[in-house]
Amino acid sequence: MDFVIPLPKTRRGNTALLLFQCSFTGFVIAKAMFDTSAFRVAQVFEECVYRRFGVPSLIRHDRDPRFMSEVFQAFTEMIQSRSRATLSYRSQVNGQQERSVKSVITSVRVCAEDPLQQDWDKIAEKLVFAINTSQDTTRKETPFYLVHGWDAQTTLRAMTSSLKRGSGRQSDALAWRRDVNRQHEMALTMAKGYQAAEKQRRAKEHNEALSRLDKAAVPRQGLG
Repeated sequence: MDFVIPLPKTRRGNTALLLFQCSFTGFVIAKAMFDTSAFRVAQVFEECVYRRFGVPSLIRHDRDPRFMSEVFQAFTEMIQSRSRATLSYRSQVNGQQERSVKSVITSVRVCAEDPLQQDWDKIAEKLVFAINTSQDTTRKETPFYLVHGWDAQTTLRAMTSSLKRGSGRQSDALAWRRDVNRQHEMALTMAKGYQAAEKQRRAKEHNEALSRLDKAAVPRQGLG
């Protein structure tokens, strides 16, 4: 679990995004928040994770004061779950979640840069759904499938094609479904793009690190 803060205030008053990710399936949950106190974090954890999936065997987080507080630690003890803070010099332990955080926060910031755009919290929810229904290159399945046992049945295309143009409520429903379908496709494309860019960046860093090691291993020739 990790916080994405600070963010511009939305119309609903949210200024922070709390992300949860299952280490086994890669399934991501996002919760936009305006109150980031330790007590509220415990409430959100109970609402988003505990009620849906039960008690996790281990909760991994960074050393954010909200997660290290007595309130949150008492909550984890109450539900009989272990809590482990990532060491500051070993941030790669949470690397998987950091990549998801980057995908979400990059999209959110692009949205937040527009002064007329004040609903990044809605965009984040759509992006998380797109990530959960995208094929994971490591697991060879979507996080949604690994959690539920079936693929997400997005029937938006079928509903759009089955409706005929009409008047009144039918026309409004058709326009709404087309808009939702368009937004879903955009979020899915953005998620895939950011995942590919992050994979490319990591490969580049790895190759550069290997190159530096190779250069350091070559003995320097003395001047004769």
